[in-house]
Amino acid sequence: MKKPVLAVLITMSLNLVFSMQNLAYAEEENEPKALQKTQEKTSLGTEIRWSTGADYTSGKYADTQTTSIFYIPFSAKALFGDFEAKLTVPYISIKGPGTVVGGGDVGPINRSRAANVITTQAGVGDVTASLTYTKFMQDNTLFVDFTGKVKLPTASEQKNLGTGLTDFTTQVDITKIVGGANLFATAGYRFMGSSDTLVLRNGWLGSVGASVDVSERASLGLIYDYRQSASLRAQNPSELTGFVSWKLSKKIRVQTYGVVGFSSGSPDTGVGIQISLRQ
Repeated sequence: MKKPVLAVLITMSLNLVFSMQNLAYAEEENEPKALQKTQEKTSLGTEIRWSTGADYTSGKYADTQTTSIFYIPFSAKALFGDFEAKLTVPYISIKGPGTVVGGGDVGPINRSRAANVITTQAGVGDVTASLTYTKFMQDNTLFVDFTGKVKLPTASEQKNLGTGLTDFTTQVDITKIVGGANLFATAGYRFMGSSDTLVLRNGWLGSVGASVDVSERASLGLIYDYRQSASLRAQNPSELTGFVSWKLSKKIRVQTYGVVGFSSGSPDTGVGIQISLRQ
């Protein structure tokens, strides 16, 4: 499923988780951790994976004018034993009246101010780092991920690309493989940074979904994401993501997805693509 950010405003939060999601969420990777576990378990030693993509969302977010967010994450992941360390550095561009800021992992934030002229702001977004421990069970058909994540305030406050605050997230992901189907769910809690000028609240996040293998190289699925807004004045983000994933080779995977929002805390629509490479 998006990564929200803002300065001097009251927000509303997104995983997707996400992951993306949601588009709300590409992520860090829009692809859920659950799906990654369907691949063979990492062998002894350290494996490096790289990923990037492009995420575009558009919505009015309870305003009269549309805000468009373009998000490009660059991620590096190291897998060692049952652990996974990940770092994501994104580029973000926001076009709109200034009432919404952000996108990516957390989701857009609804800014409580009057709409202004349409402007475009762009630059480096907030960097995220995470560490995940995976418990493999039931002959590697059941996976439980325990993840801790930190969002660093590297985005420009002056451009309203970031809050200038550090956020922390803890979450648990469960994946169950049943034949050619993958069932997955996420539950987590986000600790939002807050200040006198930007009062944000902590909140729960969750998602459920399923995917089906349609061939040896392709699968498709759906994910529903729901998050508590970081702002008391904004609606809780709620959206559905549909995706198609292809294994182009043993080392390259491509995923495309589309998102539709069900509340003013989510984008109206979104599309994206992710490409990952295993070394």
